[in-house]
Amino acid sequence: MNAIPAPIVAPSESQRQRALDQTRILDSLPEPVYQDLVRLAAAAERLDPARVSAPLSESGPVEVAKAAAAFNASQARISHYLAERLQILAAISHDLQTPITRMKLRVEGMDASPQRTRLGEDLSRLEQPVREGIAYARSTHGATTPPVQLNLHALLDSIVCDYQDAGKPVHLAGHTDLSLTTRPQALRRVLENLIDNAIKYGGNAGLSVRAIARDRLAIDVDDAGPGIPEEHMQAVLEPFHRLESSRNRDTDGTGLGLAIAEQLAAHLGGELRLANRSEGGLRATLVLPVVH
Repeated sequence: MNAIPAPIVAPSESQRQRALDQTRILDSLPEPVYQDLVRLAAAAERLDPARVSAPLSESGPVEVAKAAAAFNASQARISHYLAERLQILAAISHDLQTPITRMKLRVEGMDASPQRTRLGEDLSRLEQPVREGIAYARSTHGATTPPVQLNLHALLDSIVCDYQDAGKPVHLAGHTDLSLTTRPQALRRVLENLIDNAIKYGGNAGLSVRAIARDRLAIDVDDAGPGIPEEHMQAVLEPFHRLESSRNRDTDGTGLGLAIAEQLAAHLGGELRLANRSEGGLRATLVLPVVH
């Protein structure tokens, strides 16, 4: 049986009048005021607590200047709150490193026994979120090393060979002659996080490079795992978000790997995209600018 289409409901008279009034108000505004309001609306839509944005100009008519000043103050408060929270995370993680190291040394001095093995494993699990907490706090401040021009294929081949030497199922498809001006250590960290994630949840990692525009390239990291439900695709980029029930129940993690990768990608002037592949598995795509 064919579905009965939903009836189209015409706007009420009051709704039409409200829309007409709003249009008249906008049409009556001077062009500079209208453009200022457009800029304010665009800035509000672009507002991202994870990224630093330039403050709006507070010039123009009094009402527009006040709105811009209020927006700038709100943006500054949000940034200050997030910076303070990250400082607390980094401080706690840093302070935990010393006692964990001390306990590991004491455990290593114990006689061999199942108890010693279990204690060592517990301390290793405890050490992982501490390290990743520090790494995430650092990633939000961006990469501090200056950008240099590098041979992209040489970097990717070096990373893949390191994993293969460790017995990990990682491979690089094809060859690229593209060069890139970027921060090598930050780029390596992003790719290693994506590769680790692919191996952890998908069993392997395949890398490839493609040009997606004259001024942009994409590095794809594919795995053969179960993928991620579409409704959780953005959530997994949030710090401490774990989706073990839909990926691999036997894995341990803090939920910071992809969050760190996204932060560093943004500081490199790029972005991180996630998508399920039609043939199965997840594709993590790092999009980077190319300077000619």
